[in-house]
Amino acid sequence: MADGISDMIDNNGPVGFLRLFRLISAARDSASSLELMDLVRLMDMALMQTALDWEGLDAENLDERAFLNLIREKQHIAHQTHIHAVSN
Repeated sequence: MADGISDMIDNNGPVGFLRLFRLISAARDSASSLELMDLVRLMDMALMQTALDWEGLDAENLDERAFLNLIREKQHIAHQTHIHAVSN
């Protein structure tokens, strides 16, 4: 995986999750623009799971409001934070 995806998978720190969240968000936006709604729903589920994993949480232990707040928080961070490229 020479394209940097391995860095996202191997790095379970905040930057790795941030990159993964952004990658999935971009894929979701592309699927949405192509009106691939089944793929959009899959990307939404992937974003939700990434947010949970990022915080080390289990969806069963969160109420709906806390879960939605977590997703909003991660979306805000993903759109506000600048990441520098990592060289191999």
